[in-house]
Amino acid sequence: MTPPKHKQPTEEQRTLPQLRDWQAIAAICAAVAFFFRDILLAKAYFWEDFLYYFYPVRNFAAVSMAKGELPLWNPYTLNGMPFQADIQSGIFYLPNLLLTFFVSGGRLNFYWLELEIILHYMLAGVCMYYLAKHFGITGMVALFSALVYTLSGFMIVHAIHQVVICQIAWFPLIILLFHKALNERSLQPMIIGGLILGHAVLAGYPQMSLYVYLFLLFFFLFELVRTWRASGWKGSAGISAKAAGFIVIAFAVTAIQLLPTIELAPQSQRAEISYQKSQEGVLSPAQLVTLVVPKFFGQSGAQGNTYWGPGLYWAYWETCFYIGIGALLCTLLALFLIRRNRYVAFFFGMILFSLFFALGENFFIHKLFFYYMPGFDKFRNPGRISLLFSISAALLSGFGLQYLLQSGSAEFKKIRNFLGGAAICGAVLTFAAYQGFLQPMTNAQLYEQISSIVTSEAKIALLLIVVVAAVLYALAARKISLTVGVAVLCIVQFFDVHLFGFDQNNHALNPETYYNRPAEVIAMLRQDGEAEITRINARQGSAMVLDRNQGMVDRVFMMEGYTPLALQRYLPPGKSWDKVCDLMNAKFRIQIDERNRSMSLATATSYNARAQFVYDERVFSDEGSLRSFMESDAFNPATTLALEEPGGLSLHDSVRHDDGKAAITSYATGALTIEASTPRDGYLLLSEIYYPGWKAYVDGAETKIFRADWTLRTIPVKSGSHRIDVRFEPDSFRRGMWITIVTLALCSAGMVYSTKRRSPQSA
Repeated sequence: MTPPKHKQPTEEQRTLPQLRDWQAIAAICAAVAFFFRDILLAKAYFWEDFLYYFYPVRNFAAVSMAKGELPLWNPYTLNGMPFQADIQSGIFYLPNLLLTFFVSGGRLNFYWLELEIILHYMLAGVCMYYLAKHFGITGMVALFSALVYTLSGFMIVHAIHQVVICQIAWFPLIILLFHKALNERSLQPMIIGGLILGHAVLAGYPQMSLYVYLFLLFFFLFELVRTWRASGWKGSAGISAKAAGFIVIAFAVTAIQLLPTIELAPQSQRAEISYQKSQEGVLSPAQLVTLVVPKFFGQSGAQGNTYWGPGLYWAYWETCFYIGIGALLCTLLALFLIRRNRYVAFFFGMILFSLFFALGENFFIHKLFFYYMPGFDKFRNPGRISLLFSISAALLSGFGLQYLLQSGSAEFKKIRNFLGGAAICGAVLTFAAYQGFLQPMTNAQLYEQISSIVTSEAKIALLLIVVVAAVLYALAARKISLTVGVAVLCIVQFFDVHLFGFDQNNHALNPETYYNRPAEVIAMLRQDGEAEITRINARQGSAMVLDRNQGMVDRVFMMEGYTPLALQRYLPPGKSWDKVCDLMNAKFRIQIDERNRSMSLATATSYNARAQFVYDERVFSDEGSLRSFMESDAFNPATTLALEEPGGLSLHDSVRHDDGKAAITSYATGALTIEASTPRDGYLLLSEIYYPGWKAYVDGAETKIFRADWTLRTIPVKSGSHRIDVRFEPDSFRRGMWITIVTLALCSAGMVYSTKRRSPQSA
C-alpha cells in the first residue's frame, strides 16, 4: 500500500504554538493543584517519612523559633543530639523559616508543611519552563517539558521527602543561571546563581546536593571543551573563573550549615558505610522495564504494598525512573537532533550516565565513584540519581517534540517509522506479559498474583503508547493544528502520570490524630516533669508507646528517635538494658505483656538523676577497656565515674554520698542552669549527651566539660555552693555564621558594582 503523500508544511504550520508566560505558569499551578487536590482539600495526607520524620523536625524547629529559641540542640530525641547541625533540619532554608509564623497553640499544623511541599512542585514547574525556554524550546512545548519534570515519577514518589522536593525544585533555575554565568560577561548570573544554589543546599538533602554539583561539573567540562576549541586558553580561563566563583559563593553562603554538619558527620552513624550497604536502593537491570511499565513489579505506596521486584518495598520509589510514555517517546525523538544540537548530546549523555550509575554493582561506574570520588561513599540508594535522568529527559522531550513540530517532508518518514516501531514494541511487550515470559518462576499462588499485576500494567502501557503515537503522528502529518495537538499531548501526559501516581502519597491517616493518640501518656509525663526532669524508654523491639520522634512534637525526653545522622554514642554500654536506662535517667519504661498482647509504662526506682555528684573516678585509655568496665559488676554509675581522660580531681571515694546537691533551676533546648553545693571536690555528672560545643560556666568562669560514662557530660566542681550554667555554643556554628554573613555582604556589593557597571551601556 502506497503511504499518503506528506505535504510540505506551510509557514503557518511551521509556527510553534505560543503561550504567554503567565498562561504557562497558571497551567503549571493548576496541574499541580489538581494532582494534589486530595491533600489540599484535606481528604488525604502525606505519609511515611513525612509523618514519622519531616513533620516532627519541622514542628520542633518552627515552635522553637516562635518561642525565640534558635534550636541548635534537640534534647528530646535519642537522649539529646545536635539539631541544627543535622543538615536535614533545614533551619535556615527561607520557606522553612516562614513556617514559624504559622505556629499556633504550641504546634505547627501539618497542613502548612504539606502546602509548602506542594508549592515547591509549582516552583519546580515554573523553573523548568524558563530553563526550557532558555535552551530554545518555546511556548507550549516548554510547558510540556515543565509538566514532564514537575510530575515525573521521581518527583511524585519523593513527595514524602520534604527536603528532596524543596531542594530540587530550584535545580532547573540553578542550571539556567550556571549556563548564563559561563556565557555572559555580567557578574550577576554568577552571584545570583551561587546564592540560589547555596539556598537550595540549605533545604537539607546532601545526596541531592552531591548530584546537583556533579551535574554542574559535567556541564562545566562540556562547556569548557567547547570554549577551548573556540577561543583557546583565554576563554577557558574565563569560564573556569566564573564556574569557580559560582561554586565558591554557594559553599560560602551555606557555611552556617555546612561547618556544623561537617563537625557532626564523623560522630554520626553515617560516618562510614560499607560498599555493600551502599547497594541498597540500586537499580536492577530488570527494572529498566519500568521506564515503560512503571508498576510492572507492583507498587508500594500509601494505599498498600504489592511490590514483588528486587530489593525491599521501598526500592519501588528509590528506583523510579518513570517520566510518562509521551515524554519517553518525545525524548527518543530528540535522538534525531543529536548531531545538530550539542546540548541534546550532553543531556543524552547525562541520561546514560544516570542509568549506568543507578545500576550500582551491576555496572562499574558507581563503584568507581564510591571508592575514588569524595562524598559518594557516604550514601546508599544510587537509584536516587534518577533526578539527573528526569531533568535531562524533561529537556530532551521538549527538544524532541519541537523537532517533530518543525519537521518537513524529509523528516516525516523517519518519524513515522519511529512511531510505528514504538507501537510494535508496546504490542510485543504486552504479548510477552500475557504469555508469562516476563514473570519469574515461582509458586502457583504468587505466580497468579504477579501475572495479574504484569498483564494489567502492560495493557495500560500499550494503550498509552498507541494513543501517544497517534497524537504524535497526527502532529507530524499535520492532521491537526499544532496548538490542539500539543494541548492534547499535555493532557495525555498528565493523565499518564496521574494514573501512575495520584494516590501514591494519599494516606488516610491524619497526622494530628496520629500524634494525639497517646494524649493521656503525654499529659502524665508533663505533669511528672513539673516536679522532676526525667526520660522515657518508649520502645522495645517493634512495640512503641510513643512514636520515635514524638519527643520533638510534645517536648518529652525520649531515649528513642530517628534521624540519619544519629550519634554513634547515644547509648552507653551496660550489663543489662535496665542498667543502661538507669544511667540515662529513664524513669518510665515500656513494659510488654506478651500474654495479653498489650504494653504500658512502668515506673523505675533505680534511675540516675539528671544531675548528681560523684566522688570516685576511673580513667581508661581505650574504648575496649572502658566498655568492659561498664558492662561489669564493678561499675556503679551512682558512685563511680568512667572517664577517657583525667578530669583534674583524682577522686577515689566509691561510697555513695547524698550530701552533694544539684538542682536544675532552668532548662531550655540549648542551655540549663544548676544550683549546686558539695562539701568536697567532686564531679557533677549530667545525664546529658556529650558533644563538642557544650560549655560550662561555674560561677561565671568557663570550665572544661569531660566525657563520662561513654556518652555523658561531667564537670569538675570544687567544694562549696555554685551556680553552673551549661550552654551549647559550638564554634563551628559561630564561624559558619560569620562566613555566611560576610558572603552575603560581598555578594550585595558585587551586585551593586555589576549593576552600576552595566547602567551606562543600557543607557
